[in-house]
Amino acid sequence: MYHLKLHAEKVAWAPLDFPGVSLRVLFTDPASGTMSVLTRMAPGASIPAHLHTKADETVYVLEGDFVEEGTSHGPGSFFAGKAGVPHGPHGTVGGCVVLTTFSAELDFVLV
Repeated sequence: MYHLKLHAEKVAWAPLDFPGVSLRVLFTDPASGTMSVLTRMAPGASIPAHLHTKADETVYVLEGDFVEEGTSHGPGSFFAGKAGVPHGPHGTVGGCVVLTTFSAELDFVLV
């Protein structure tokens, strides 16, 4: 049995420090720091290259165009990265929504 059931639309979008980028935090485990979030990027928005020191990350494109290292990826595209490995910048031309999971406590280190 699932210990959490929710509809994403019941969770408010929270703006990030990058213009046009916001998150819906769907799940956080206080013990491990594991997180599942929706990231929404408005047309033309970007997230600079960065790394996470503790968390492995997966990204699944739900809608729109997600630009990673200059290549556009559409719905159904999947990415996985290990902790400590730089990735990005991430961007979008027309806007996108991606589902992102983090395996541990999240930190964000610009590279």
